Amino acid sequence: MGMASCEKIIPFEEIETEPLLVVNGIQKAGSPAWLQIEKSSFYVDSERDFRVKDVCADLYVNGVFKEALQVKDSLTYEIWEDWETGQTSEVLEKAFTYCVGSYLICEGDVLRFEVRSSEFEETAVAEVRVPSAPEVLSFDTVRIEYPENQDFCTVYFTLKIKDEAGQDYYNIDPQEAMEGFITNDPVYADLMNLTQIDDLFGGGDYYGYGRYNPFADTYFDGKEYTISMRVNYYGHEFYEPFTLKVSRVDEALYQYEKSYALYYEYDPESFLGMLTEPVLVYSNVQNGVGVVAAQSLPVTVTVDLTDN
Repeated sequence: MGMASCEKIIPFEEIETEPLLVVNGIQKAGSPAWLQIEKSSFYVDSERDFRVKDVCADLYVNGVFKEALQVKDSLTYEIWEDWETGQTSEVLEKAFTYCVGSYLICEGDVLRFEVRSSEFEETAVAEVRVPSAPEVLSFDTVRIEYPENQDFCTVYFTLKIKDEAGQDYYNIDPQEAMEGFITNDPVYADLMNLTQIDDLFGGGDYYGYGRYNPFADTYFDGKEYTISMRVNYYGHEFYEPFTLKVSRVDEALYQYEKSYALYYEYDPESFLGMLTEPVLVYSNVQNGVGVVAAQSLPVTVTVDLTDN
């Protein structure tokens, strides 16, 4: 019994798409508007300069024109050194266009951005509403466990928030000494970075180490809710307080992080990735791609363990 196979070579030139206008930016209450503007490139290209020509970005607040954002370029370079001669040279690592405003964003503002460029026929448009700050009721230590013959301890915390009626989204940003937390709370079910085995059997934890760890109020809409978390602290002495910044974010940030987590989880090079459809990362920019999201003023909560 024999098997035959065939292959077809498709030149990249035949499937390469035209560049798209890319608009990204998280709008924070109490800060000026900020956008990162780029043009997309084919994923196999080695392009590093994503600047866009003749950019104009207008900000409207609550339906009224507020200001034209200032347009600037951002350029970062890699420094290379010739080991034989000792001479150094700069190589462009990445270049993009960004825009900043002067108006300080307020909670409740409806922001509309219109971005134009001579390189693109259509105006890219994005609109977001800035949410209000959350009401944090408590942030407490539950217990501290010291495993025998181990050089670390595990600290368990609870964060209690009072939720408003209606769909809301929150974010936890760990600060200071213990920069991260671990949780298996169901609010993070959509964002858990699971191993392949964990994913197959429905287990795993969420590791919150970055600035954006959003979750939805699906499980507690309109009620008080307590989130449980823990940190593994190496050593048995605490030199700095453990601090979280808790804020309310809009759906755009939540959906973007959710889709990005799925993309990261189902890496095309992994076993599971080869068995799944490609993940489309969330975008809320019309006539372009990207995510323009909003975040409230943060509420800072701290537990001081230095006396333990």
